[in-house]
Amino acid sequence: MNADIGALGGVDPHDVLGVRRGASPQQVTRAFHREALRGGHPDTGGDAYAFRRLVVARDALLAVRTSPGGGTPATPAAAPRAAETDRRPPHAPGPVRPAPPSSDASALPLIVLLFLAFVVIPHVLLAIVLVVVP
Repeated sequence: MNADIGALGGVDPHDVLGVRRGASPQQVTRAFHREALRGGHPDTGGDAYAFRRLVVARDALLAVRTSPGGGTPATPAAAPRAAETDRRPPHAPGPVRPAPPSSDASALPLIVLLFLAFVVIPHVLLAIVLVVVP
């Protein structure tokens, strides 16, 4: 589980997302997206704390569906606690992602081609014309 279930304040994750017990992972994911679109996402003007609760509830319900060994479903107590592994506060940014590769390398052949077309070729043609025409 990536989030601390204690962030829900004792509220059942099913109630936070509005799904019934035994809901499929697809239903949990759809409920999470529905609640995030209703104003729970900070990018759309929602509250960051409310969105964090949605994320915690989603992660808790999806973690119950899978177990580390692939056998019976794991319980939230069997899943590793985020408080033990992740000491960042809920509002801290995630890991820093590297910048995408620059497109300057793909522009180099175009620059060389344009240089040849507008500078070198006209000068060569002008030199030929001056030599041939007396």
